[in-house]
Amino acid sequence: MTVTVLDCIERVQPIIKNMLDKRKEITKSLIDYLGGRVKEIDEIVFIGSGTSNTSAWTSRLAVEKMAKLRATTIVPNEFIYDRKRYNKNALYVFTSQSGNSILTRECMRNLKKDGYLTCGITEAASTDIGKEAGVHVDMSCGKEEYGCRTIGYCTSVLTHMLLALEIGLASGRLSQTEYDPYIADAYKVPDSHKAICEKTLAWYAANEKSLVDADCYVLYGAASLWGVALEGALKIMEMAKRIAIGYELEDGLHGPTMAFNEKTCVIALDGGDYGSEKALGCGEMAKSESGKGFVIGGKGFDSTDLAFDVVSNDFRALEFAPAVQILAYKLSQSVGVDLTAPLTPPKKEYFALHDEPAMTSIYSGDKK
Repeated sequence: MTVTVLDCIERVQPIIKNMLDKRKEITKSLIDYLGGRVKEIDEIVFIGSGTSNTSAWTSRLAVEKMAKLRATTIVPNEFIYDRKRYNKNALYVFTSQSGNSILTRECMRNLKKDGYLTCGITEAASTDIGKEAGVHVDMSCGKEEYGCRTIGYCTSVLTHMLLALEIGLASGRLSQTEYDPYIADAYKVPDSHKAICEKTLAWYAANEKSLVDADCYVLYGAASLWGVALEGALKIMEMAKRIAIGYELEDGLHGPTMAFNEKTCVIALDGGDYGSEKALGCGEMAKSESGKGFVIGGKGFDSTDLAFDVVSNDFRALEFAPAVQILAYKLSQSVGVDLTAPLTPPKKEYFALHDEPAMTSIYSGDKK
């Protein structure tokens, strides 16, 4: 039987539970690698592209809180040529599910060569980044069947947070009495993830006509839910082949609202904390402007919204992830996109993001 994207999304629940059970084992290589330098680290820098980037934006604030260190997220192209960004006391974390992202890998090589602390988070130690990083941490996603990553997004987010917790604990910045409640909070997620999958499927079925009728999808979120909004938009584009964009809630309430029309579907993520009132207001405004406004999370605004109880605090992004992932998957089904068809990447060499010879020729100035 063919594994579907929905199967992958639903597989996240037991994977999260397993990761929490084995968190010490997962992070041991990193803590051993850091050794006494764990107390010298003053920043964690996440470098990655695509879902690896959105996962870092999702986890960043929690990482700062848990490790009690500054956390920075940057794409490789912004980082690679600006040595002013280099911090000798930082831990550089390179997230790439395939472990073959060429520019991410080049950033890592440059830093490692100059003696910086480098950690690669990939699907297996045998990947290029896994073999070349100062230390490898397994993403715990296993081999995911689809290029539109769903498991990898969630496990990347959780891996970042677990690294932060263990670094905080090992450095003495985070006490055991502070650490334990975080873990208890994380253990609330698996059951919630399962329940939200079920609710999202029912919600989509009830609102399918309105959702499919849109030609543009705008997702809003604050704090960690901004990362979820970015990832949700990416998944809609990858799976349903529809235009989508993710906005930070406050930023997106300015100029972008002027673009709303009857074909714009606006989805506001309400985590019940920061920005909750604005998320509800955004959904309400879109309902009146286009008739295609929806709130995901919290109590919602009316019966067309996807309401659910958010049970965790710092891990709530993992509760919202299946909602936007299932939305993207169901849209792809409704519009007739076959996600099992072989991928046909562009043939131009400047799009070959995982083909080292092609990328090397570009960055070396070889125009052949």
